[in-house]
Amino acid sequence: METLKNALGQPTPNTLCDLRDGLVQGRYSAVELLEHYLREIDATVDSIRAFVVVFADDARRQAQESDERRRAGRLLSEIDGIPFAVKDIIGIRGQKMRAGSGAVDIVPTSDAPVITQLRAAGGIIIGTTRMHELAYGPSGLNDFDGGAYNPRHPGIIPGGSSSGSAAAVAGGLSPIAFGSDTGGSIRAPAALCGIVGFKPSYGLLSTEGVHPTAPTLDHVGFLAVSVADTRIAMRVFGHVPIEVGPGEGRRLALFDDPDLAVDPAIAAALQGALDSLADRGWRIDSVTSPIGFDVMDVSSTIMAYEAYRVNRERLETIPERLGADVRERLQDGSRITSEQYENALREVDRVRTEVAALAERYDALVNATIPITGPTREEAVLENVRRMLMRNTRLQNLLGGPAISLPGAGDGPAPWSIQLFSVRGRDAELLATAAAVSDDVTG
Repeated sequence: METLKNALGQPTPNTLCDLRDGLVQGRYSAVELLEHYLREIDATVDSIRAFVVVFADDARRQAQESDERRRAGRLLSEIDGIPFAVKDIIGIRGQKMRAGSGAVDIVPTSDAPVITQLRAAGGIIIGTTRMHELAYGPSGLNDFDGGAYNPRHPGIIPGGSSSGSAAAVAGGLSPIAFGSDTGGSIRAPAALCGIVGFKPSYGLLSTEGVHPTAPTLDHVGFLAVSVADTRIAMRVFGHVPIEVGPGEGRRLALFDDPDLAVDPAIAAALQGALDSLADRGWRIDSVTSPIGFDVMDVSSTIMAYEAYRVNRERLETIPERLGADVRERLQDGSRITSEQYENALREVDRVRTEVAALAERYDALVNATIPITGPTREEAVLENVRRMLMRNTRLQNLLGGPAISLPGAGDGPAPWSIQLFSVRGRDAELLATAAAVSDDVTG
């Protein structure tokens, strides 16, 4: 087989597109491709710590079956033989699920539907990835197992909660990974690790068999090297045709929140990217967030109320098995009343209509994925830093629309990212727009 470049230290790990083409052209087999990734994982057990468990033997069996199908001309999909990493919150039949916590010990008796779909497409499950405990935190730090490390920016956190999935992709340990996103848990780690993170519309990928955090906000999505890889994954899962192109108008709107302070370096980098797009013919407008709507207050109310009820028994019977930060947040949730929760849901209904009216005029709304520079592990425990990490990614979960984070380019701080989002159901259009933006600015 051809020598696959060790992606550590390289600006771009191997893309799913490139690996798919390599399999088609016979430059290597699925078994050889898998062995490459197993070696990379083994070499980074201490330095990246992306994986909880690696299913080496079972993955080898899957790879052998893929090669047999290829020889027989019976491939299941274009990702047949491609390794996938899976966040340790998504049920895999017969494999222990810990959800990053000492208080969870579940062995699913069946696969989550997204895993069933992955198997049916011939994707190879290479292992489960580390995460912020119970998917309930933005840093990726974990009192239970220490968490993963950021492979591209070692001085800062990997972000959470899908920290291990982001680290696996950014470190060249898997070309693509499943994550979950309740308030930015795919997009924030993607931004901090310098890769692409996509949260589809609510319910587009099933959350059945996924350990819940806050069920009305939970989404399943992908972390990948490129937008093209994300579009392939969504196409394989039966949702987004790759042929869809961006709107002829090429219209974007900067989504501005006057109450939110943005780090000057981030603001300058974002403006530079928008100026570059304008030079290439994009129309760039500015819109203001709905008046009187506190995204963090509303989302925190809903999230905390639901997360407490999901984990109430654990909090009451085995609190010592929960990390301090998660235990504190669950306790906060116990104090939220049903009236406060219902009021928050009504506020979401009001704002959903307002934002939909804004978004329908544009190919996407735009802001910085994270409005601050990447924090260190010491900084990330501070409450104000934790809030800022998710400040720009909470709204999209409340509204249920698709959102994607693209790594920024140019002279901005490292890392910084652009977030594009739209209304529920416009996933194909958003991904096409993201591909065009990536080509014009971030590529």
